[in-house]
Amino acid sequence: MKKRDLVILVFLFIRFVYWSQSFSTIASRQICPSTSNSSVGKFQKLEFGFKLPQKIQFQIDKFLFQNDTLGINPFDPEQLNFEADFISPTGIITKRYGFYYQSFKSNDIFDRWEEDTTSMPWRLRFSPDEIGDWKVKINIKSKLSEIPILHELHFNCTSSNYKGNLKISKTGTDEDRYLYYSETKEPFFSISNNISSGGFLTYLPSQNRDHLKGVQQLINVGGNFTRFDMQPQAALPDWPNIKNYSGKMDEMYAFDKMVELCETNNVYFIIFRHHIELMDSYFNPSGPDWSGTSWYDNPYRTTFKLTNKIDYLTNKEAIKWQLNSLRYVFSRWGYSPSFSFYGYSEIDNWYSGIIKEEQKVNSNFGEKEALTVFKNWFVNQQNYIQSSLSKKVMYSNSYSNIPKVESNRNFDGMLKHSDVISIHDYATNKDGNYKNRYNKIEEYWNIYKKPVIIEEMGVSDNKLRIYCCTGIEYHNSIWASSMMGCIGTGMDWWWNRGVQDFGYHLDLKHVQDFFKDEEMRTLKFHPQKWSDSPSNNKRKIENITLVSENKERALGWIHNATFYWRNLENESPCIKELIEKSKLSYPCIVVAGYNINDEGPGDYDRKSYEDDYTNKGGAQEIKNEESIKNNPTFEISHLKKSFGIERNWYKIEFYATNGKELLLDSNLTQVVSSDLFSKIKVNVPNLDKVNPDYAYKVIYLGKSRFEPK
Repeated sequence: MKKRDLVILVFLFIRFVYWSQSFSTIASRQICPSTSNSSVGKFQKLEFGFKLPQKIQFQIDKFLFQNDTLGINPFDPEQLNFEADFISPTGIITKRYGFYYQSFKSNDIFDRWEEDTTSMPWRLRFSPDEIGDWKVKINIKSKLSEIPILHELHFNCTSSNYKGNLKISKTGTDEDRYLYYSETKEPFFSISNNISSGGFLTYLPSQNRDHLKGVQQLINVGGNFTRFDMQPQAALPDWPNIKNYSGKMDEMYAFDKMVELCETNNVYFIIFRHHIELMDSYFNPSGPDWSGTSWYDNPYRTTFKLTNKIDYLTNKEAIKWQLNSLRYVFSRWGYSPSFSFYGYSEIDNWYSGIIKEEQKVNSNFGEKEALTVFKNWFVNQQNYIQSSLSKKVMYSNSYSNIPKVESNRNFDGMLKHSDVISIHDYATNKDGNYKNRYNKIEEYWNIYKKPVIIEEMGVSDNKLRIYCCTGIEYHNSIWASSMMGCIGTGMDWWWNRGVQDFGYHLDLKHVQDFFKDEEMRTLKFHPQKWSDSPSNNKRKIENITLVSENKERALGWIHNATFYWRNLENESPCIKELIEKSKLSYPCIVVAGYNINDEGPGDYDRKSYEDDYTNKGGAQEIKNEESIKNNPTFEISHLKKSFGIERNWYKIEFYATNGKELLLDSNLTQVVSSDLFSKIKVNVPNLDKVNPDYAYKVIYLGKSRFEPK
């Protein structure tokens, strides 16, 4: 061997030893959980912290702090690629990526995030799904050297109480309406609200506290599911700079807290992307809107000089950096079983501007063509997440108004590539639940046989002052939606515009108590509805019921339909003032001091909100002081048919939903038999100002000639 070759070999060996020592000293430190035997519970968070050799970190600092493009960009895998193979006890390999990290502390005096010191600016997160001994093989390559930094770590996974990931089934039966836990196989019934940032939160420590408070309020009432907006204003890494995420480190640090709170309390969530990225301003089509996050401000447009919105979905260089951003998102939060769904919100708002632009040069370019372009773009991301990022996340995509082409189950659109069907439906009219939401759920369940989520609901945008006066619309909506055969309660959008600020969300605890022991999947419940009149104006009683496939159990909600916001004029001076003036004479303050009364005027006196009872005293009680047997009846169908001498008997138990607790009222219990047409007729309880609605359970008692005692 030549002397020159020997010198080079010794130099490389010394450098490798130096890197290995520097690397292994830090890499073996386990950040969370902090245990001496390097063990972690199944499905729980495992986090390792790292520092790289000083030479590499110096080049990273040049890029971050000196804006020197000759340095190393830690957000570009072509310049620094941090890979880790997690090898399970059974030999299954899962690839994860390390990500650049900055710690912060809050300055509450000036309400801002300030950088905190960390000796480990690289993090690696994982959640093991097998009990036993795991290996981690790490390979880090930088543009400075062809020699990778290699290391192997070990940890032990132990049993835990975590129920695992959320899963869907494909049995082709009503069992598929509901999700289940991968570990325990128990049914998952969602108790939920959107706790999205709504375009206002996660900039500042105070906003992060409000956001965390919103999740905690949901947790306190038994909530287990929510939805976060990965929006440009907040934790989306690539806004405003697609190649340098250092300016978003504080927002992402704040979002870490959201994820950790959910993990600790078994709350699952959707991360969705907002349509504002390709939208113009409502007020000035050529200027910025949405707090600087419109198409006008889109950093992909400015970086790559994109001329049309369709270029955002087709330009190869733009797509490359979009995938880099996705890689960062899933590296930082994709480990978490709580991160259940990823998707795009209100896709018709994403491509509406594309249609207008493309029709200027091609008049045949329409909704189907725009949707196909968007779908192809999304499927590319979907494949990247599943293959390159090894994340078995489900997908939830939505429309503000589902296009007709998506009503064809054979159409290769966004719903075909979604694991659940997500519905958005805002309503202020009386028919909002009984007709609009119920019918949409049944329509798309029948088309796709996939679980359905009412992903956004609430009163219409310009009717938020209703929440200043009453929570009856929220109450009615969560109870009605929970009986419609979707995955659980509908998700109200206005959590920080009245719902949770005024305590209306406390009613979710009653829903949770009602459903907590029910076998929602194995009994294969199917929804049905009944009312006393086909006319919306004349309808006084609404009933929505879930009936089990074996016809031996039913869960339902009976409601006095005249009790809704417009008919409370005589009971509520606040509602009366809205109808007469469209504004309130006093402030209506919600989160962060926002005054709902500053919203634009709403036409609360619109005739379409009225029914036949509005001008006859408003809400009409159904009430008999002597006996509820003198009250009208409602029907439940598709039970066991009674024929001949022996009859099939059922017990109906009623639960009051409007008190501090969900109470079984034994005085209202009835025992009835079905008829030749598989129906039972049940007397409605008094549906009055105290209790305008009840939840109920129907229990099969057996077959006999006489009523069971």
